Amino acid sequence: MPHRRELQGLRAVAVLLVVLDHAGLKVLDGGYVGVDVFFVLSGYLITGLLLRQAGRDGRVRLTDFYVRRARRILPAAVLTLVVTDIAAHHFLNLVRAREAVADSVWAAFFMANVHFAQAGSDYFAQGQPPSPVQQFWTLAVEEQFYLVWPVVLALVLGVAFLRRRLLWLVLAAAAASLAWSIHSTASDAAYAYYSTATRAWELALGAALAIAAVRLRAAAAWLGLALILTAAVAFSDSTAFPGYAALLPTIGAALVIAARPGGASRLLSLAPFRYVGDRSYALYLWHWPVLVIAAEYAGHDLTIAARLGLLVFAFGLSILSYGLYENPIRKMRWRPQTGALLWPASAAVILAVAVPILVSLNAKATRISDAAAAVRPAELTGATTAARGTWKPLPAVAQAVDAARRNADLPWPLTPAVTDLRNDFYAFPAGCAAGRDQTSSTVCHLGATGAAKTIAVIGDSHAQMWMPTILRMARRDGWQVVPFVKVGCVPTKWLHTKDWGCTVWYQWALGRAAQLHPQVTLIAASWADDPHPTTAVHAVSAMIGRAKRFSASTIVIGDSPHQHRMPADCLLSSGATMRTCAAKASLSELQTDASVAASASKHDVGFIKVTGWFCARASNIAVLCPLVVNRTISWIDLGHISETYGLELSATFRNAFRRELFR
Repeated sequence: MPHRRELQGLRAVAVLLVVLDHAGLKVLDGGYVGVDVFFVLSGYLITGLLLRQAGRDGRVRLTDFYVRRARRILPAAVLTLVVTDIAAHHFLNLVRAREAVADSVWAAFFMANVHFAQAGSDYFAQGQPPSPVQQFWTLAVEEQFYLVWPVVLALVLGVAFLRRRLLWLVLAAAAASLAWSIHSTASDAAYAYYSTATRAWELALGAALAIAAVRLRAAAAWLGLALILTAAVAFSDSTAFPGYAALLPTIGAALVIAARPGGASRLLSLAPFRYVGDRSYALYLWHWPVLVIAAEYAGHDLTIAARLGLLVFAFGLSILSYGLYENPIRKMRWRPQTGALLWPASAAVILAVAVPILVSLNAKATRISDAAAAVRPAELTGATTAARGTWKPLPAVAQAVDAARRNADLPWPLTPAVTDLRNDFYAFPAGCAAGRDQTSSTVCHLGATGAAKTIAVIGDSHAQMWMPTILRMARRDGWQVVPFVKVGCVPTKWLHTKDWGCTVWYQWALGRAAQLHPQVTLIAASWADDPHPTTAVHAVSAMIGRAKRFSASTIVIGDSPHQHRMPADCLLSSGATMRTCAAKASLSELQTDASVAASASKHDVGFIKVTGWFCARASNIAVLCPLVVNRTISWIDLGHISETYGLELSATFRNAFRRELFR
């Protein structure tokens, strides 16, 4: 394989698409396809290298290959992770720093894609800020490919029957991976995005090019670049990816690779493209932590000008690390034994930095948890309904809003512990709620099991967040509670989207609830921040209509205005006060909830107005929703209340429930 300068230019195109997308350049919302170009390139170059070696030496020298890969990849990766860990510890709050350093350990063992796939599949992890080492998922995919593919290739080349069919074997594997990618993209997008199994076909496409040694007309490179740029411009975060969509940039990359010299290949061979291409690996590693840590430290979204300035800084780091560190190490003469030690030595260096930082951060978190445990939660009571459809705040909420108006200090210590907020949320017994890919679940009887009276609870994650409050009331008053819950299935996904899973689940849940003939059906779901409030009201109205057919009483639990910033980030930010950590309710949120309340009234069913449990008027026009009431953190993220605060509302909830039930 002769050196092809245009491929370094193609690297430059790929990395520029990625970094400009991450910088927020709207015209390149699909710039993430640059990663797919990298995958095709890697499959082509690595397979070509192995085939050339096998042709020269009669076999694949695995030790030589792995040492060369280690020298190429590990030094820059280790440097980036170590610097990122130190920067995270210095610039990020305790929660985010601990998460970032823990993520770096996964990255050290090239398992970042597995870790981020698990995190991405967690509904309640949505909305969390990205990890400063999230870019390492692509390296994990490539390293897993490098670990397996050379061994497989060596075995295949050693068997004449298989060697003659190598191209067909690779194409068959690629077809299987593509089929799995299409299926997984539709069923579990987070898994599909990060998984090696769903990305293997892209690497296999490059491998097939190297095996077939295809060379096309020079004009194919122009078509290939056009396909890549079309994907970068036309795609966005809403594009189902990888799946079918990934065919566009990967075929584009294949065309550029297969094209003969001339035309676009000559353009990509120019010195500026090659210069960026040579430093593309370093730029890819550095740009992401620079952007993420800067935004987290600032505490707000950065302007496009600021992000582009940070990219210039990251490129400067790339030039320095490539010239003074990465390239000299790669060109050093190493004994095979010494090179083999690079893998364990690299992991050891990262652990030597990460472990002490984690120990220090965990000690701080323990002190915060101990202080939170000493806080005694107070039961919140008080009238919150002036007349049907209207509201007034709980006294404690009104006091919190008054403190926000005065810009009072936060009343530390707080409960639950700010370092453990995400865990302060009710978890169903195994099987009692529908999973991500499920359209049904076990019908569980909770609360006062065996009681004659039944409450059916139907909804999404907002039904789940009210379960501790409902169950406490149920045990006191002798109700058995049967939940029908699927997180992420907001009412609009039942009637107004093509989310087949949610549509089928709602039909199952309503049908199964009908068989119970419950005394009460509670409907609880998210609609306050729904971008389509009219359709949300229509969907809730349809649920009410169905529930009235089989339930003696139906009650809808209102939805409060949501927070605008992650609670942990706000509370741990420098100079945080009651005012800075209070969200201003939007008119749309208030109007949507009022419209749902009006629909409930029209259908003659109950409605529990919860706005006053979280918010109060700060002026004639402004409604504030404080993050802290008394000493309790009321929200764990942008849209879900803490279990601790929900339990403090138990008496208030019970009074509202009984008022609507016996009205």
